[in-house]
Amino acid sequence: MTEFELKYLNTTAKVRLKGAQITSFKGADGREVIWQADPNVWPQHAPVLFPVCGSVRDDKISIGGQYYPMPKHGFTRNPEFTLSHLGEDFIDLVLTDDGLTRKMYPFEFAFHVTYRLFENGYTTTFLVENRSKDVMPVCVGGHPGFVCPMEEGAAFEDYVLKFEKDESGMNQIAPTGYLISGEEKLEAFTDPRTLPLSYDLFDRDALLFAGLNSREVKLVHRTSGKGISFEFPKMEVLAVWTKPGMKAPYLCLEPWHGMPGREQDGDEFEKKPYVTLLKPGTVYTSWFTVRVI
Repeated sequence: MTEFELKYLNTTAKVRLKGAQITSFKGADGREVIWQADPNVWPQHAPVLFPVCGSVRDDKISIGGQYYPMPKHGFTRNPEFTLSHLGEDFIDLVLTDDGLTRKMYPFEFAFHVTYRLFENGYTTTFLVENRSKDVMPVCVGGHPGFVCPMEEGAAFEDYVLKFEKDESGMNQIAPTGYLISGEEKLEAFTDPRTLPLSYDLFDRDALLFAGLNSREVKLVHRTSGKGISFEFPKMEVLAVWTKPGMKAPYLCLEPWHGMPGREQDGDEFEKKPYVTLLKPGTVYTSWFTVRVI
């Protein structure tokens, strides 16, 4: 499996062509930040999501009045991306349409995923180019898994999510990771800027925070303050997930420009929440940034 190593000062990363996933990231302290894809738990590192985020009803979606098959989170997890540009501290990978993608998504496109290192951090940038002659509905997102607990001797429950601004604590409920059936206020959200972590938060699958005031969260140890900061300036939704029932040492912070379908909504892709209707010959760009604290 083709993999590239990146370096900036004492910061290092590894990125593979399959799925354009970052598979390792280490800051100056040398500790591994990215979940190492235990096949007995969750065999992924950091999938990228395109052209949908989350599930759609019956794994199919309507585009222009016609139905197409569409798996959860889209079709970018397994394809080999193509190397576009490579430097010592950055890599740009691209996926373009082919006969298989057009059976699910009837558009000509180029989907770029770029990783760029800086001291103790990295940025993931998504660029979607509409190369077709029709308006192209687009959702895009990230699904990086982070080691948690991060410190020797610590427990998952020793960590908190600290939000940049006050939040309501409202969670979009998507049982078993399928369609959104409603919303609720999380009881654990007693402080509008702090969510203490516990495995039972994920008994019904991911937490979905839509319309946040914050565009930065910190995953940190409640006592030492060590961890990571996570910025997602243009993404409207933050999913937070670890596999239910496993009590595994990782947490995914997933910035989404898009959402799963709602039970009461129709199947039209063009009407999905937060979808961008990309005109021919134009591009959509977004990014998120991870820093070691």
